[in-house]
Amino acid sequence: MIGKAGLGSYAKGILEYCYYEKELTVKQRKSLTIEDVRGDLVYVQHLAIKNQPDGRYDLDYLARQFLDNMDKNRNLTKFMWHQSFSFPPGEKPANEQIIKIATEFAREFGFEQNQMLVFKHSDTKHDHFHIVANRLNYNGKNTADHFNNYARTGKFCRRMELKLGLQIIPEMYLTDPERQKQQHTNKAILKLKELIDHNLREVRSLQELKEKLREQNYQTYLGRGIAFVNTKNGTKIKGSEIGREYSLANLEKRLGQQVQEELKQTLTEEYKGERKRGIRIG
Repeated sequence: MIGKAGLGSYAKGILEYCYYEKELTVKQRKSLTIEDVRGDLVYVQHLAIKNQPDGRYDLDYLARQFLDNMDKNRNLTKFMWHQSFSFPPGEKPANEQIIKIATEFAREFGFEQNQMLVFKHSDTKHDHFHIVANRLNYNGKNTADHFNNYARTGKFCRRMELKLGLQIIPEMYLTDPERQKQQHTNKAILKLKELIDHNLREVRSLQELKEKLREQNYQTYLGRGIAFVNTKNGTKIKGSEIGREYSLANLEKRLGQQVQEELKQTLTEEYKGERKRGIRIG
């Protein structure tokens, strides 16, 4: 998955591009029909939607809402954020996966409480989707910092690929040796992620998880966080590199939830067994 971002101040133009996948002239706008629509609107956040008589979304109505919010802060001229994410040929993410990426992006990049739309495009060899968001919240505060966005987006893409099981794409700016090294690292992270997920179904404590991983050639180190070292090649991977769910705190939380679920299941089965034998419980 590759991400690309841009800023702008023409809300309607960005919406038209995402909905029709092209910039429109005044003449073209007058002759549009439902057949011209290319973008599938899959997610709406803090915006009201209105349809035209032929079923198309009213982009003027949407654009006015973005502009109304902009009136609260005239100092930020480029208040519109246009983000796109492209997938490699053949990868067809479900709408649920796209929405997950978009909402995680909103949380991480400062749009969680802001106006936002997500348009999916599936009529090219690369499935991709567009996020159109307001950098200003309802109080007129700029919550979305554009600083160092390229690197931040790359790291975000790698995390989401791992989390959702998508194809892992090397960073575009790397040299060939660096790209090969990252591909090797990504494969190692994915392998460890799958190993931990498998073991979590069989263990009841962090100590048991450490013992299982030791048998599978991984040494686990605990401190303020958690890290795993492959004892065969020395590769070190932090839990945070795999994903938030693999941090020390979240692994402990997942193990605790699993124990509680197993206990609940055991009590349910015991209750059913006692009822079957005609013994009253409680």
